Amino acid sequence: MKFSNLSIKYSVMILLVCIIMPIYFLFAVINYNSIRNGILTNSQLAVNQSRINIIDTIINTEKSYELVSTYYDDMMAESLQQFNAAYEASGGDVSAIDLAAIKQSFQGHLDLYIIDENGVIIGTTFPTALGIDFKTVPDFYQTLTELRLGHDPEISHVTTDLKTGELRKWGYIPTVDHRYVLEVGISPGALSQYVTQLNYADLETAARQNNPFIAGIKVYDRHHVILGRDATETDGNTIDIIDTVISSGVDHAIFGNDGLINQEYIYVNTFPGGMNDSQKVIAITYNYDAIIRQINGTRISTMLVFMVYTVFSLLLIYFLVTRTLTEPLIRLTNRIKTVTGENLDFEMPVTGTNEMGQLAQSFNDLSQTLKSTLVTKKYLENVIDSVGDILIIMDQDLKISRINKYTRLFLGKPCDDIIGQPVAIFFDRSFYQNEIQARLTDNPHLEHLEGTMIKGDGQKTSVVASISAFWGENEGVSGYILNAKDISKTKQILKKLEESNLNLKKQESILLEQSNTDALTGACNRGCIFSILEDIHVNTPLLYATFTVIMIDLDHFKSVNDRFGHQAGDEVLIETVRIMMDNLRKTDFLGRYGGEEFLIVMPDTTLDEGYRIAERIRTKIKDTRFYHATIDLTISGGIAQWDHSSISELIETADRLLYQAKKSGRNTILRKEK
Repeated sequence: MKFSNLSIKYSVMILLVCIIMPIYFLFAVINYNSIRNGILTNSQLAVNQSRINIIDTIINTEKSYELVSTYYDDMMAESLQQFNAAYEASGGDVSAIDLAAIKQSFQGHLDLYIIDENGVIIGTTFPTALGIDFKTVPDFYQTLTELRLGHDPEISHVTTDLKTGELRKWGYIPTVDHRYVLEVGISPGALSQYVTQLNYADLETAARQNNPFIAGIKVYDRHHVILGRDATETDGNTIDIIDTVISSGVDHAIFGNDGLINQEYIYVNTFPGGMNDSQKVIAITYNYDAIIRQINGTRISTMLVFMVYTVFSLLLIYFLVTRTLTEPLIRLTNRIKTVTGENLDFEMPVTGTNEMGQLAQSFNDLSQTLKSTLVTKKYLENVIDSVGDILIIMDQDLKISRINKYTRLFLGKPCDDIIGQPVAIFFDRSFYQNEIQARLTDNPHLEHLEGTMIKGDGQKTSVVASISAFWGENEGVSGYILNAKDISKTKQILKKLEESNLNLKKQESILLEQSNTDALTGACNRGCIFSILEDIHVNTPLLYATFTVIMIDLDHFKSVNDRFGHQAGDEVLIETVRIMMDNLRKTDFLGRYGGEEFLIVMPDTTLDEGYRIAERIRTKIKDTRFYHATIDLTISGGIAQWDHSSISELIETADRLLYQAKKSGRNTILRKEK
């Protein structure tokens, strides 16, 4: 039995069922999703509140530490100065420093440590710390190295001792020769009488009791130590996540297949800046079994309600269709059959305001609309002429059948001369009509066609056009419409913009050169020479077999400024740079490292080759009399060859050799053999 042969009653009933059933199903899905989202939202609020409580607890506790910490700042600053003075008094012999006496002078509240350039504690008043090697904690060793090479003391916040797990407060100061870092620390007993250390185990227990969705909490410091557990994280993936969170300062979340957060790593830094010793990562593991059970129960309840409503709706639809829709519709259909295309004055009786009455009224309105609607050729002509662009209507062969008023005025050609002509008569040879027709066969709409139109007076103008097909009643292409815009002025503006862009690029090149050059000497500035050094380091040994750096400093340059004035000092610097540049190769680079200190980078150069060039420069400067032949000058230097070390290590080596050259009497170049 064909569907088209069904009675109206059953056809309408099937139609209504097909409409209502999806609506019921949609409502069920929306209701389920609403309940599910509410459950998830509430659970997320609970998780967020617990998360906030944990973070606030840690931050508030550490801030309470800091109230006590500031009490010791002046004492630690004084002890660091006394410690450093004792080192200088010993002539750099750390074994001659009486650490116990310094500790006693501060009532025993401090412990003292001496850390060598390898990051090892070689002297201390805290015996269990002797021999600790900080290279096992790379990022802290890097911090110690930066402190040792610097000049300023550093006092930390209250933090946890890596070895004992007790609360400590540290202070550091580099020795003047940058060989050691001198460290003082408040003894654990002195701090514990004022503050109580945060119990991370109790923190986790309280969080799990207050929120069933939290399965576990771990708090890591920036050295991967699990605080409160006397353990260090060993899982490589977890360590990578911790390092990423600490370096970026951005939280990290791991989602499960259900879209919920399984694990969350939260960045906390109570006291940003300084040594960043308050950086921590809170790792929270979640368990959503209770939520999933609740959501599954909601899904089952929603399906049961949907099935009950479905059965009830089917029965109600059958009754309503039979009694209120099918019979009136059949009667109305029989009356409509009497209407023909020649009898538009026929009016259906309107028996009410329901759907049947509205259908009858709609039929009557349609009859009146058909009688009153007249679409005339004149109306269409007015519409076409109102278009303010070039508009050309063509047949299937791209012959002109109509142009609008704007086109006639723009081209200055009478309409009678062009109707029936190929559209190519408007264009120069850049318009290939056969090619356009072939492209329209594959694509009935072409855009961005640039060409040159020829006006009646022979003047040429650039246009961009689009061609679109229009269809007839048989769904075949009846013709095409060409729409074009004059872009001559736009092209002129673009040309001017290109000329302006070239001028801007030239100015940019000049500014770039100035930003990379030291204004006084003409050598590379510090940023430029370090950029060159980094590029050479990255490409060694890929592009360069090796490279060598030379650190040069002018001896007794301060006396030149003191005796002859800063203008003389500037002229000496300029002449010194000229001598160095004259004695370097085209492949070498010279940069002003700072003040009277210079850095030379020599790619594809061995230590011996670089040393010969450095000696040539030293000799030339020694033999030159500067500033109207009134000033004698010498230089000292340190030279080192790349041995798979980092840039900072290479610079440090050259700088150390320069320092040794200064101590050995100046006017010498020292090198480090590979």
